[in-house]
Amino acid sequence: MKINGKTYKMPELSFNTMCQLEDMGISLADFEKKPMAAIRGFLALAIGDTETAGRELEAHIISGGDFTEIVEEITKAVQESGFFRALSAKQTQQRNESEPDTK
Repeated sequence: MKINGKTYKMPELSFNTMCQLEDMGISLADFEKKPMAAIRGFLALAIGDTETAGRELEAHIISGGDFTEIVEEITKAVQESGFFRALSAKQTQQRNESEPDTK
């Protein structure tokens, strides 16, 4: 993703990166409740720390940018994450196993 003329690469979202987000107080479940904090947290994964990520986001918005590309990068990272794919498959399997057989 490009912010303020700098290109940042979103790291692969693994168990450890999700723990890093939780250590920052960010949960994917809270993305809709705290979108700014979530976006800053994900950018902090790419940049290295939340303070720098916050300053970069503020400068980005002040210069006329928006969060569209950043949210798209986060969405893509979640969709491509082996960790999230495995979690999703497990949840789907558990739902299917717990549904009553209607045959």
